[in-house]
Amino acid sequence: MTEYPVLDQFPEEIRKHVEVLLESYSGQSAYKGTFLIETLRLLETQHNTADLKMLTHMLREVRHGLGVFEHYKSWRKATFFGSARTQPSDPCYRQAHDCAQALRDEGFMVITGGGGGQMQAANEGAGRERSFGININLPMEQHPNHVVDGSPRHFYCQYFFTRKLFFLKESDAVVLTPGGFGTLDETFETLTLLQTGRNPPIPVVLLEAPGDDYWGPFIRSWIRRLIDDGLISSDDQHLLYHTDNNQSAVDYITDYYVNYHSFRYVDRWILLRILNPLSVETMERLNAEFSDILHKGGIEQISNWPKSDDKCYKHLPRLRFKLDHNRMNTLPQLIRRMNALYLREHNNAT
Repeated sequence: MTEYPVLDQFPEEIRKHVEVLLESYSGQSAYKGTFLIETLRLLETQHNTADLKMLTHMLREVRHGLGVFEHYKSWRKATFFGSARTQPSDPCYRQAHDCAQALRDEGFMVITGGGGGQMQAANEGAGRERSFGININLPMEQHPNHVVDGSPRHFYCQYFFTRKLFFLKESDAVVLTPGGFGTLDETFETLTLLQTGRNPPIPVVLLEAPGDDYWGPFIRSWIRRLIDDGLISSDDQHLLYHTDNNQSAVDYITDYYVNYHSFRYVDRWILLRILNPLSVETMERLNAEFSDILHKGGIEQISNWPKSDDKCYKHLPRLRFKLDHNRMNTLPQLIRRMNALYLREHNNAT
């Protein structure tokens, strides 16, 4: 019996090849071996051709997409969602263009669905060298816009779920501009993943052109009704920022990263990596103000933990705490408060 019992179900010549692969991966990430074994389990199970076709396309898309983004990990990125039907003469088009341009000037790259309308506007604003486009294969063919067409940062997905995986996995911010069913779907998926903690906390902006009020009914009617009926928490409304001013949108996004760097789970711990350490006084304020959202214990400032953290983050201080799992929606508030306290402390020192 081998370390992986599933191997015993395969012919000896296949098993030997797999064991050699597993041995070569032994000094690397533990997930490489696990990934190989799970792939073998899928192959061993009698799935029909359609299911195997779906899995093959999915793995190919994920592999390719990871390769596209691999070279840009150090860049902050903002995903723009919005209608493919918006015309360049529409004020909303100019608003998306100018917002993306302003974010580019702040050092961000921009991710869109690669099509026309609001997607094209955002790619134009960011420029070809700062743009990603992820098109979707549809029965009615969706052509890439002229900015991303032929770019090494453009690729197609067969499935919406792999496409949306990259939209959010690679994003440090989301800008939601006016759109139809697809944009609303992306809006609700983004909010669901943030509310439940399945996506790292990021700033989300509802952006519209001055006087348009596209998102107004969503905020004043839908969100208010959901809160009043107890279907969402009042804290959930803080996952969104509604504005028709590009500078306000850009400030809202960039302010989020004044001292906050990144997020990860470590077992039941939440880890917030930060750029600069916080004073004892600031830590006391954070603990006093956010004690009600903690599962137990307090917010600690630590370094070099966990040992399994990526080496590129080793130099960063971090905050560690156990959060009440029903209060994941308060993380953006904690991050913004931490940033504000850090800025006040820093400004007083200078």
